[in-house]
Amino acid sequence: MIYLGIDIGGTKIKTVVMDDSGKILEQNEIPTEDGSGEAELWKKKIIAVISEKSQKYAGGNPDMLKCGISAPGLVDSENKMTLHMPERLLGIENFNWSVELGNAIKVINDGHSACLAEYESYYRFEGIKHMLMLTLGTGIGGGIIINGKLYQGNHQRAGHVGHMTIDINGTQTMTNMPGSLEHAMGNFSVSERTQGKYKSVRELVDAFENGNTDAKVWWLKSIKRLAAGLASLTNILSPELIVLGGGITAGAGDSLLEPLKKSMADYEWRPGGHQIKIVKAKLGGYAGAIGAAYFAKNTL
Repeated sequence: MIYLGIDIGGTKIKTVVMDDSGKILEQNEIPTEDGSGEAELWKKKIIAVISEKSQKYAGGNPDMLKCGISAPGLVDSENKMTLHMPERLLGIENFNWSVELGNAIKVINDGHSACLAEYESYYRFEGIKHMLMLTLGTGIGGGIIINGKLYQGNHQRAGHVGHMTIDINGTQTMTNMPGSLEHAMGNFSVSERTQGKYKSVRELVDAFENGNTDAKVWWLKSIKRLAAGLASLTNILSPELIVLGGGITAGAGDSLLEPLKKSMADYEWRPGGHQIKIVKAKLGGYAGAIGAAYFAKNTL
């Protein structure tokens, strides 16, 4: 059996083709072109990719190539379509890929997909059963593994850890939660958090690394709030491992992880001296596509 994973991002559509053993046979990317002059061009591109890979790897036989699609937003209870995708990828809401293409296709949230990819690629084989992943980027997404399985929860919205409150007096965001973890750490709010001085987390981290006093205050404040969030999630879910992914994690590296370790020591409950293990994600930009392929493999 062959598995096709497709990850729909804001700027790029990434694809992987995987065999039964988990070996990646091919990976590619094409521009999404969301909002281009041609209506739903991104959708036409995905349909063309599915057709092409089906012919190439399965001779056009839909029973021999299974497909999973990763995208932002909330999906339905059967993982057949995206139900809620505010402001972008017009035409994706309530679009049933399986019906349109005459082939069973599974849809998964992109944070869930990245989590599943890391787990299946590395940690299942280590005997890990309970894992939490956060993707730190424009916002904060994530996923939860419980007893070796992806936990999607009611309405498939489990793992949206960025929407937890860590400051009840903080700015209210799209989910009505004040002072969210996403606002404290995400790239979308960095200008507001730094009084307009920095327009991206990359700029803020560069200034921090160069010894700028204000940048140090702002960056370490964000990390302290991240640590408080992770300590809270550890108390609630008690995972064996927390994986940090996304562009902020990849770009900041030790400038994130080292102060995070110090802040975790201030907040984490460590009965018997046990402390949660926190590691960087390994898969990079293709995690969403790989997770979508694994989700198709596990569910179809």
